[in-house]
Amino acid sequence: MKTPRSEASVPVPPTESGEPTRPARNELRTQNQTLADPLQGPRVAPGSYPSPEEIRAICAMQDLVARNHAVTQSYSDLSIAMGQLLGMENANWSTFATWASKQAGVSVRGEDLPKRFTDLLKRFDAITRPLTKVDDLLRKLGVPVLPLGDLGSAGNDALQDVSNAISEGNKKVFEEVGQELSRFVTTFQGATQYDAAKVAQYLSEFPADKPVLEEAFGHYTQAMFETDANTKAELILMANTKVGLHEQRRLQPQIEQALDAPVKATFHGILRQTIEANINALLFPANLAGKAALKSGVVDAVLNPVVDSMASAFRRFSTEHMMKLAVPGSALSLGNDVPPPGMETTLFPPHLRTIETPELRTLLRAFDKSPDSLTGSGAEDWSRLDQRMNYIIDLFRTRQSDPALFDPPFGRRGTYSVTPPAPRVA
Repeated sequence: MKTPRSEASVPVPPTESGEPTRPARNELRTQNQTLADPLQGPRVAPGSYPSPEEIRAICAMQDLVARNHAVTQSYSDLSIAMGQLLGMENANWSTFATWASKQAGVSVRGEDLPKRFTDLLKRFDAITRPLTKVDDLLRKLGVPVLPLGDLGSAGNDALQDVSNAISEGNKKVFEEVGQELSRFVTTFQGATQYDAAKVAQYLSEFPADKPVLEEAFGHYTQAMFETDANTKAELILMANTKVGLHEQRRLQPQIEQALDAPVKATFHGILRQTIEANINALLFPANLAGKAALKSGVVDAVLNPVVDSMASAFRRFSTEHMMKLAVPGSALSLGNDVPPPGMETTLFPPHLRTIETPELRTLLRAFDKSPDSLTGSGAEDWSRLDQRMNYIIDLFRTRQSDPALFDPPFGRRGTYSVTPPAPRVA
């Protein structure tokens, strides 16, 4: 079983940032040719996208940085394979997942901003006010007050916890949705018309606990053969949104872990250890009052408001500074409203300016706080599912027709093993 490797026949010069340059748009389209058969619909080149077995092998990789790179490359290749069946005029969910996975790699590689978090704590009144009560108690106990450097140290440890949680979430979604993307391509490539029996058999193989994912891929099967451009775009947007909803629900434990629970545990542990070490350093009997305060819970009582405020600050910091999405041509901050695409005067692409499909209208109303507008789409707290979906819906709708999203994230396509075709039964 092989993980994807980039094609090496044509070297791609790196940019100043170290990233390979993207091929010209016409070159990308040449790479994405399908195999034609007079009696069949579009077929995807063998070895151009990962099989379910290869996806599982990637998820088993222990090197988190290498695994993230392989996941990102695989999403891109699956995106193009899906595009060859659905049409490259609409981005599919894997197209967006490519860039989200690449952005996750920034955290996995530890490239986040611990110093900025420490600087934020110094200016955050909700922390400095309860911290004065901690300092007052420590002075009474005869031990040094807590330096802000200890808070910064706790922040660094918390960022590592975030990195690990993001890596786990990246793998979790890829292992689940990636295999379904691969199965979709394998099942429907070459099809020339909608086959209700084949679609029913395909959808019956989804686990019973994934109804929203099953619905999403059902919409993709409809979109394959839809000839009306508006209806097709709406079907793909509905599918993308439902995969996104399934994904975000599944990621909730990792997101909460990244943005809340480990922060409290890490901050409380480090600050308490510092205080305890300072108390133990006092000579007897000067240390008796401090030990009594630790045992009675007085120290924890004054620390808890500080820890809670630090956790709140960390969630804000993570949303503002870490929750970013770099896509071709722009860098989006998930804490701000989704910006209009490019220099266009309209918010949404032509086939999505108005939504006619009743089911899609209902779906959008459930999560979009400002229908047909981008105002209020920014997420103040990325740990909340409703705020994430509010942002994601507008992101998907505004960017669905952007061809640059199909650009390879590392400048070239991956290659995979080719499974020999099963023998024909006479």
